[in-house]
Amino acid sequence: MMASREVRVVVVGCGGMGGVHAKAWQKIEGVKIVGCCDARSDIVDAFAEKFGVANKFKDLKKAAACDADVLDVCTPNSAHTPAVLAGLANKKHVLCEKPLAITPAEVVRMMDASRKARRLLMCAQHMRFDGVSQGLKKWIDGGHMGEVYYARAWHNRRRLLPAWGAFISKKASGGGPCVDVGVHALDLTMWLMGNFEPVSVSGVAPCKIAKKPGIYNTWGAYKPKDMEVEDFAAGFIRFKNGAALSLEASWMMNIHARSEAVTWVYGTNAGVKWPTLEIVEEKNGIITEGKIDNPPEAEGHEVEIVAFHDAVVNRKPAPVPPEQTLAVIKVLDGLYRSHKTGREVSLR
Repeated sequence: MMASREVRVVVVGCGGMGGVHAKAWQKIEGVKIVGCCDARSDIVDAFAEKFGVANKFKDLKKAAACDADVLDVCTPNSAHTPAVLAGLANKKHVLCEKPLAITPAEVVRMMDASRKARRLLMCAQHMRFDGVSQGLKKWIDGGHMGEVYYARAWHNRRRLLPAWGAFISKKASGGGPCVDVGVHALDLTMWLMGNFEPVSVSGVAPCKIAKKPGIYNTWGAYKPKDMEVEDFAAGFIRFKNGAALSLEASWMMNIHARSEAVTWVYGTNAGVKWPTLEIVEEKNGIITEGKIDNPPEAEGHEVEIVAFHDAVVNRKPAPVPPEQTLAVIKVLDGLYRSHKTGREVSLR
């Protein structure tokens, strides 16, 4: 066990997700947010006032070096790697928003630093921790599926391009919906499948709609000429055991629903659908359609932070193992490389 003193947290990145994480941290007994860091003075000042944080930083190195146990990284994607490495170099446990990094090489650097520091590293894939996800995973792990051989996952939006912040900047974000919402769909689905051994991916990641002059966007105006990332991505992933997965992610697609996130997982005995928890299974020649109707009531961001806190305090492994996150980032990176080359990419 860690000493009985409070767990001290520094939040790096005081925008929207920083606030979400801060609210969750403050609900845990024995936790204190002792510092906050952001390059923008007005943002860090507002965050400090709202959450009662004494120490304000604009400099990452000073934030990472302050007296704390945990560094919680909620910055734009491009700043994840320097923040995570700074935290680990200063012997902090590190929780980092998704995607953990843009490239597999960056994730490997983080994992090496985590082992060297003997501190936890975890990507905040909150969708694993939602009540419906926890309930469905428990049902799957109960052995109902048979051999899981295929899955379909999509997170598609109609005219919901995030026009604020750094989302459409290639340098700041590393990509569009593939790394914004695709990472959620992919991580959740691979976790439900219980399969983190991808061997190849073939994909496309074009920008087909967002650069059209005068195009409508529900989430506000932007300049089409500033659009540097894809507005749609799709991939086909093969796994070591012969299973496969198809993935879609979009911000601007011409679909009926404004936003739709769905995963189907198929086994030889049953198929299941997230998030509606529908089940189709066969036993003794009888096909049954049903539904899980008592999943836990849990908000993903809160539960993931409680789980991370528990791992820190009780010296447990990270609830989202970095090795699994590395597999996810290998797929997304491979999808982009496949789009560029027009060929399937090996992930071995």
